[in-house]
Amino acid sequence: MKIVRINVKDEIIRFREITSDSKYFLFGARGLSSQIIHDEVPPLCDPLESENKLIIANGVLAGSPFPCSARTSVGAKSPLTNGIKEANVGGRPAMMLARHGIRAIVLEEISSTLKLVLIDEEGIKILPAEEYKGLGNYELHSKLKQKYGENIGIYSIGPAGEYLMKSATVGANDLEGYPSRHAARGGLGAVMGSKRIKAIVIIPSKTSKANMNDIKKFREVSGPFAKTLAQTKATFSTFGTPLMMKAMSSYGGIPTQNFRKGSYEKIDNISGETLHELVIARGGKKRLACSPTCVIKCSNFVVDEQGNHITSSLEYETMALNGANLLIDNLDSLARIDQLCDDVGIDTIEFGGTVGVSMDCGKLEWGDAEKVFKILDIEIRNNTEEGQLYGNGVKNIGGILKAKRIPQVKGQGISAYDSRVFKAMGVTYATSPMGADHTAGAAIANRVPSLHKDYGELTKNENKLDLSFELQIYTAIMDSMGCCYFIGPSYENMEILAQAINAMYDLNLTREDVIKIGINVIRIELEFNEKAGITQEMNDVPKFFREEPSIPTGLKYSFDNEDLSNFWKRLDDHNF
Repeated sequence: MKIVRINVKDEIIRFREITSDSKYFLFGARGLSSQIIHDEVPPLCDPLESENKLIIANGVLAGSPFPCSARTSVGAKSPLTNGIKEANVGGRPAMMLARHGIRAIVLEEISSTLKLVLIDEEGIKILPAEEYKGLGNYELHSKLKQKYGENIGIYSIGPAGEYLMKSATVGANDLEGYPSRHAARGGLGAVMGSKRIKAIVIIPSKTSKANMNDIKKFREVSGPFAKTLAQTKATFSTFGTPLMMKAMSSYGGIPTQNFRKGSYEKIDNISGETLHELVIARGGKKRLACSPTCVIKCSNFVVDEQGNHITSSLEYETMALNGANLLIDNLDSLARIDQLCDDVGIDTIEFGGTVGVSMDCGKLEWGDAEKVFKILDIEIRNNTEEGQLYGNGVKNIGGILKAKRIPQVKGQGISAYDSRVFKAMGVTYATSPMGADHTAGAAIANRVPSLHKDYGELTKNENKLDLSFELQIYTAIMDSMGCCYFIGPSYENMEILAQAINAMYDLNLTREDVIKIGINVIRIELEFNEKAGITQEMNDVPKFFREEPSIPTGLKYSFDNEDLSNFWKRLDDHNF
């Protein structure tokens, strides 16, 4: 496997093989992007200037049949947090990169014109892309498929990325061919836009150049694990993440009316069960895979009353932040918001949080879906002053509107779990190197990182520091393997990963060796952030979470500031 470095200014392309003695040998996806950023990006640089780099990387297990292992990590210094950032995404391209023998693409410098990167059997070309300027992802992908073929893989940005909006995403096409998968968090689409790269197009390779030492031994590990996942995730596969809508509301932890409340009285209108009925009744699809090796298959394909595609896949975080949080209780409206965010290239979580602050300040009416459509389809798409207001994130709009309640940590909007109720998730928000990112250590109900430990009751502080810490370490490992964390970031699964890596690369790693990968990833991310001015003293949530009790639970955020600032000292001596 190799790392491809593309100087987009001079159009110089360099290749570097990842050999067994390379420091990057067991670094993939998030681990690899974070290591490159740590080593090569000046921590105090402007994220949208030439010194920053954008890394698009697949995982250590990419190209293998390991379940749910074909995800892409996109990394850079974040325009939102000003710290190190990784966002991962499913879709077609990660597996296609691996088959070409590529573990990572590093975009360096800044081009003076809009360009496209083309990867095929002959190599890599940099082509002019001015003809695609300003296009939304849907039209862009349609044109690229007409030109290069239906089976291509695509990474791309929409108008928001070209306009350097700090909520901009990097999109990837899904297995059905739509640009519905997004590395959304942290504004990395703006970094790709700053490089003036509109898209990376991958032509399918006829043969695979991915590593595989012992496929028989590998399948002995991956096969039973895949079967177990398919069996144990059957209900989740049917309903997907939207199944959490009613559950989170019943816990009192779904963001409602800019986190003023944790339960939504109209939740039945936008529940996962209601979405399931709507999709089936209209002839949509359920139980779709998000990537080639996915066995959980929790995605959906939402169509309108005429059977036309609206979006795929409509997920819990999008529904919660743009539904309950904005008091919008119509599924077609939420599907439309999701489709527009995918098209212009905006993070649905950051956008929902941004609009929630605006509504809370009285600039928009609660529940006004038509106005939300207009912001996306007219203002952001055309880079108006109002578009910039809503395209640059929760912290930005909160500062401009002088809001008293701004749900963000380290510059990134809080996702769809109230930290007053989901105690360990609140620890993750406060301490993650990534800002308020639930995917960095998703401590939702019933998720525990070890079967031999007791982490206490969901809404109580007891043992939640350890719960968040362990989930963050195991999730960093999952991200570095290129795996979806739905397969389980746990102590038990670290042994399965060790066996899979050993079979793939002819190694003798132990579970402890794999855990060290996660520890090292977190260390380099924290070190970069410290140099960038993001210190451990900044580990906290907004004051209103400490001061205002959540309705209806009456709970507040109550972790000690000293415990949060000392949180990562566990890296030295934690007992897994």
